[in-house]
Amino acid sequence: MTKPPRELVEFLRRHDPPIRNLALGLRRVVLDEMAPCHEYIFAMRSAVMLLFGPNDRVIDDCVCMIAVLRKHVNLQFTEGIELEDPSGVLRGTGKRMRHLTLKTIAELDRPEIRVLLQRARIRAGMTPRQGARRDVITRVKPSTSRPADS
Repeated sequence: MTKPPRELVEFLRRHDPPIRNLALGLRRVVLDEMAPCHEYIFAMRSAVMLLFGPNDRVIDDCVCMIAVLRKHVNLQFTEGIELEDPSGVLRGTGKRMRHLTLKTIAELDRPEIRVLLQRARIRAGMTPRQGARRDVITRVKPSTSRPADS
């Protein structure tokens, strides 16, 4: 599996270890279900964002994203309103986007997470995974903020 980029690890340093571990664990789950894919990582205020899509236009063609926040991590689906969600885990009131919130690493074992990722992948028309192929093309937007004092 793809090792987290050095820049992502740096971005996550602002978060407590349980949230860092949850974010990296959720990234592994997303890549298990979405790769081959493109990934775009950036810091936005206190959040760290990881976007995933089928091509290098990840911002425009984003299928799902991870938002790393202070006390939890959200898995967001840009077309979540269109996803079949029999478990009723998706939240949100916007026109299109829906999300689910994770607060502990144990929640990564929830089967509905992988089901939703698979459905989002199919809905986006992404190339089916072939064997063990797990190509991920990652771009990182450099941080423009000053580093925090340690």
